[in-house]
Amino acid sequence: MTNAVLNKETNVTQEHSASQEVKKEKARILTPRVDVYSDEENIYLLADLPGVEEKDVQVQIEKDQLTISGKTVEKNIPGELRYSEYRTGEYKRSFTLTESVEEEKISAVYKNGVLSLTLPKRKPQVKKIEVRSE
Repeated sequence: MTNAVLNKETNVTQEHSASQEVKKEKARILTPRVDVYSDEENIYLLADLPGVEEKDVQVQIEKDQLTISGKTVEKNIPGELRYSEYRTGEYKRSFTLTESVEEEKISAVYKNGVLSLTLPKRKPQVKKIEVRSE
């Protein structure tokens, strides 16, 4: 799980023409901060997704790629914005799994802006092969 495919933060500008006006929309791709732990039986992943609502969190696994995503929306607060450090946009991060996991037993819990994943490691299957003499 140490081989992470990181999506760098980018700003994408799209131009739309609406009745003689050109509006610019910015879609930010943000990289969530992640901690990864493991023991004999599981891989544990903690991802910070501040401002993301539970309904907007997605976890997908395809082959050996684990992808975490979620999006935040800008808050409509009355008044003039004087200073801002709060970022809105889409969080997205993918990881290449270096160990086999039992996909049907993965658990995901989202609480207080932190996504906690538990990925059970697949136990190696030992198959005994009968040896015959000829």
